[in-house]
Amino acid sequence: MSRTSRSLQFFVIAWMGFGLAYAPACGSPTVKPSDNLEGGSGTNISNQDSGTGKDEVPGIPPTCSDADPAKMEPNPMVEIPEGTFTMGCNAAVDQECKPDEAPAHTVHVNAFTLDKYEVTLAQYLKCVKDAKCTFPKCVWDPCTNPDHPMACIVFGQAQSYCKWADKRLATEAEWEYAARGTDGRKYPWGNEPLDCTRANFLECGGGPQPVGSRPKGASPFGLFDMAGNAVEFTSDLYGDNYYSVSPNDNPRGPATGEAYVGRGGGFLSEGVWQRSSSRDFYEPWYSRVSMGFRCAK
Repeated sequence: MSRTSRSLQFFVIAWMGFGLAYAPACGSPTVKPSDNLEGGSGTNISNQDSGTGKDEVPGIPPTCSDADPAKMEPNPMVEIPEGTFTMGCNAAVDQECKPDEAPAHTVHVNAFTLDKYEVTLAQYLKCVKDAKCTFPKCVWDPCTNPDHPMACIVFGQAQSYCKWADKRLATEAEWEYAARGTDGRKYPWGNEPLDCTRANFLECGGGPQPVGSRPKGASPFGLFDMAGNAVEFTSDLYGDNYYSVSPNDNPRGPATGEAYVGRGGGFLSEGVWQRSSSRDFYEPWYSRVSMGFRCAK
């Protein structure tokens, strides 16, 4: 199936599931897509845009307002040292390479820090209480599920949270470097096969899990859920041939595009999307029960 037809398929699925998403708690799937919930075509945007796009769609207030204060504390951050790595699919260990993961190329990344875990419902609630974040697009319960990854937010909402936390979204290169290190591994944990002890993905048969629930799947830098649980927004616009023109020093994506890059498959994603080199794209207005984020600095 072509990327265009697949995008149309998921646009229809997304709208069918949108109304259903109001009944279950945020993160409880109502459809079972067969892919990584790709976005698709949209209006042309630049990497200077806020990405708020269609963030005027009314959000859903939390089911409670008194989550455990300890659960609302910010994510611990992990220091990622300056380094050089090979970005893109490593065909020597990966037989599932996609065209937009080529060519593999050497990239240098400056030192930065990255959230150890995906941003949670309880943490997002604190931003809402401070009137710096708006409601997500589905029912969410930060009291019952405080440690579940925040989902049903659009790109601009992820960006707003990171700004409120005095952070930012990671670039695509930063994300991949943090996920796989310098040895060209297929997954965050290495080249061992994907299974449900390492990542929460489609075949695990459930919904979102508390962040950090799969310690066997940690990345070389000790980051959790870089594969599975929630697909994560990055700050880069998507270009399917960007790697052929990408600079080798701290690349930040193409100057214009139609969608932002998402990384690290979620709990509704098939196994192929859990690979550290997998790339996907999402319009600024796109939200889903398995679409989340973490912040960098």
